[in-house]
Order: sequence, then C-alpha cells, then structure tokens
Amino acid sequence: MRALWFCIAALAATFFSISSDAATDGMRCGQRLISTGDTLYAVRNVCGEPSATDRRVVSRTEKRRVSAPCFKDRDGTVRCDRVEEYTVEIVIDEWTYDFGPRRFVHYLIFENGKLAKITTGSYGSAGAD
Repeated sequence: MRALWFCIAALAATFFSISSDAATDGMRCGQRLISTGDTLYAVRNVCGEPSATDRRVVSRTEKRRVSAPCFKDRDGTVRCDRVEEYTVEIVIDEWTYDFGPRRFVHYLIFENGKLAKITTGSYGSAGAD
C-alpha cells in the first residue's frame, strides 16, 4: 500500500512539474498566445499595454572561441583556437500584466527586445479588471 501511495505522489509531482514548466513558456492574452522569443512589439500588440514596466542595462561576460596560432596543449593535442572572454551590455525590460483578481499576475522578462522568461505571481488586484 505504501508503494502505491509513493507511485501516486511521484506521478502527481511529475504532472505538476511538467505543467508549471509549460506555463513559463507562454501566456494567453484573450484568444492569442505569446511565448518566449516574441518581440516587445509583438507582445504589446497581442496583450496591450502592461500594468508596469522597468528597464535597465546589465553587463555580462560571455565566452567565444576564436582562431589563434596553433600550439600543443598539455595532453599533446594541437589546438588552433582559444577561448576569449568579452563583455556585452544587455537591455533588460521587465513588464507586469495584472489582469485582475480572477487571474494571476504575469511577469515578463525581455532581453534585448526578445521575451526570455515568463513567471507567474499571485492573483491580481481588484482595480485591474
């Protein structure tokens, strides 16, 4: 009996894990759906003006492989490239959609104009209907 309850709990946890991951990839606005990768313009066109916005610029260090003079590394492998670090500036836009007390608040994070992440908060406020 204990094994049966364990299996049921594991299946329920898997179901809720899958459904919460799917919810972060998209958001419904009326009859239309927005999803990660959409532009600022496309989201505003589908969902209208957000309830709140914030914009900031962050610096990130990224790595890339570049050509270099060939050399032998410690294990004798000949390499003709190297890893180079560089800093890029990323424009972060955070939009909040509060659709009222019957729906959850959605927080959208854009990076350089593309929707990167959607998270869900608690129920919206009464004044947002």
